[in-house]
Formats: sequence, C-alpha cells, structure tokens
Amino acid sequence: MEEEIRFIVFKNLSEVKMKVDDLDGLCYYFANNIKADLEMMEIPVNMYNINEGGGFDHYYLLAGDDEKYLIDPTYSQFLPKLNEKPILFEDFPANVLDKTEQGKIILSDLLHDGYHKLSGNDYDIYLLSFKLKERGKSL
Repeated sequence: MEEEIRFIVFKNLSEVKMKVDDLDGLCYYFANNIKADLEMMEIPVNMYNINEGGGFDHYYLLAGDDEKYLIDPTYSQFLPKLNEKPILFEDFPANVLDKTEQGKIILSDLLHDGYHKLSGNDYDIYLLSFKLKERGKSL
C-alpha cells in the first residue's frame, strides 16, 4: 500500500508543482484529489479537517486499514517564514514537530514524501503541532 500512496501523492504534487510554488491554502484541493485517487485504487481513506473556530482550516488524510498513513503534502506551509511570527499559532507547527525526535521524523516524512506511516502516538504528535494562541492573547 505504501508504494501506491507514494505514487498518488507524487502524481498529484507533480501535476501542480509546475504551476504553484506556494502550497498555502491548497490542502483541501490536494486532500480531495488524493482521496479520490486512493478510492479508485480501493485503498481505504478518510479526509479530516482541523477547524479551529473559523480562524484556521487545514485538511489532511488518513489512509489504510491495519497500517495507517497520515497524508499531508501541504504541511510545508507551516514552516517558519523569514522575518515572520506565527499569527494564529503559539509557534509554527513545523517548529513544534522539530522539538522531539519522533516529531522530527514525522516532519521529515511530510516535507519529503507528503505522507508518514503512523506508529505509536504519531497522530497525536501531529495534531498537537497545531497549537493555537489563546484567544485574547496579544500578538
């Protein structure tokens, strides 16, 4: 199954990479297209949305039965930006992942391959990288 996931993610990214360098805001587009391709290959897949009070929306996929894969080829949009501070988040999500050994592996896989084979508490680590600032806290 991993070979099929790798192929589908690469296919979808390569179709758009020639036209778009910035993946910000394209998570729904990629998640929807990759989901359709995986379903045609009869690979179980579900799309999820991290939605925090309308201020933040991010789509990703979980694929597989016995072995689960986190698919998020647009995670690079959460890398630190030069001379920018995170507006919605306490820290850039990629920085949060980069603080633990397991987080570094997840981050590397997402940035390099667009997916990560889940084990242990990887899914929780991924979700915790999206820690928003408390409402009312000054920016």
